[in-house]
Amino acid sequence: LISGLALASTSFPEFFIGYVLIFVFAVHWQIFPSISTVDDSTPFLERLQAVVLPATALTLVVLAHMMRMTRAAILNVMQSAYIETAELKGLKPFDIIRKHAFPNAIAPVVNVVMLNLAYLIVGVVVVEVIFVYPGMGQYLVDHVAKRDVPVVQAVGLIFAA
Repeated sequence: LISGLALASTSFPEFFIGYVLIFVFAVHWQIFPSISTVDDSTPFLERLQAVVLPATALTLVVLAHMMRMTRAAILNVMQSAYIETAELKGLKPFDIIRKHAFPNAIAPVVNVVMLNLAYLIVGVVVVEVIFVYPGMGQYLVDHVAKRDVPVVQAVGLIFAA
C-alpha cells in the first residue's frame, strides 16, 4: 500500500497534487483555505493553516521519492554478508536494521535529498501560483508575463544561489 502510494505521488506532477488537495481538503471537507493569502495582521494559527496545503503539495512528491530510495537502499544493504552474520548471531530484525543496515544505507538517500533541493525550488513556483501564495515564485510568474527581463534574471539568480 505504501509503495503504491509513493509510486502514485511520484508519478503525478505538483500542480495536479495541489489541485487534488484543494478539491479534497478545501472544497469537499472545508478544513483548509483554498487560497493561501496572508498579511501582517493574520494571526499565527491562520497563517499556519494557510500554509498546510502548499507545503503538503510541495513535499509529497519529494517525500515519496525519498521513501522509495530509502526502501531500495535498505533492501540492497540487507543482502550483505555482515547482515547475514548479524542474523545468525540472533539479533532482532529491528536491531539489525537500526544498528547495521540503516547507517550504511543512508548515504545514497542523503545524496538524493541534496539533488531534490533544486527540484523543491522549482516546485515552489508552481505551488505559489496554484495556491495564490505571495512569494518569489508568484513574483517571477507575474514578471515573466510582463516580459520584465531584469526581474526574471534577478529571481533566477536568487533561486540559483
